[in-house]
Amino acid sequence: MRHVKREEELLQKIARLEQQLSEERERNTALERTLAAEREAALDQRFAIVENNLKLLELKESLESEQEKSAKLLRNILPERVIGELQTVGSSKPELFEHVTVLFSDIVDFTGGSARLAPEEVLFELSDIFTGFDHIFANHGCERIKTIGDAYLCVSGLPEAAPGHCGNILGGACEAIGFLRERNRNHPHEWRMRFGVHTGRVVGGIVGIEKYIYDIFGDTVNTAARMEQLSEPMCINVSEEVRKAAPPNCCFLERPPCEVKGKGVMRMYFLDQTRTQW
Repeated sequence: MRHVKREEELLQKIARLEQQLSEERERNTALERTLAAEREAALDQRFAIVENNLKLLELKESLESEQEKSAKLLRNILPERVIGELQTVGSSKPELFEHVTVLFSDIVDFTGGSARLAPEEVLFELSDIFTGFDHIFANHGCERIKTIGDAYLCVSGLPEAAPGHCGNILGGACEAIGFLRERNRNHPHEWRMRFGVHTGRVVGGIVGIEKYIYDIFGDTVNTAARMEQLSEPMCINVSEEVRKAAPPNCCFLERPPCEVKGKGVMRMYFLDQTRTQW
């Protein structure tokens, strides 16, 4: 009897252990499911974070690209320093620049020549010429201010001072004439231009609120325009002030004194392009 009772007790104990083991297995299985779900959720969260980071990176690159496009457009119409002032303080005050040289140029008989061309051809011709001028004058340390129809206005000595401002303009003008001559030899449409140069002080600043335009003002600008009007095709007409400020390598041909509107009689000179060495 004792033996039978002991076996029963052992069987009951084994049954309890098996029940406990089964319950423990169920708990482990549930725990494994929970851990698996948590791992999957964590993995999904990581993927979501990576995806969001990629989207943010793409957005950042797109924003930087748009900012660069905007900056490039601004650089086409405003000097670099003025752009910096607008970006940092939101405004740019007019400045007086004491020592600058201004160049005006325009195309001879542009009205008659352009009348024979389609509108898109006229725009292409101006764009091609002035784009070439932009590269040339920029390489000579000059700043293009604006174009007015077939006229091109540039300056050296602002917004940053340039001790060699006069030589910069004259060197750029000589190269611009060379560019035109070469273009005329290899192009169906031939254009000639007059150039006028004067040196002195100007005021520079932004004009307008809705549309920013950087412009320069003063007697120096007006006199440069007069020098251009009294020039001749493919010649660089300069004032007495330019002759005095020009570097030693520049040679000039004196012209007869001439009455200049608003200025009286002025001495003028052609830059001797054959004798001047750059």
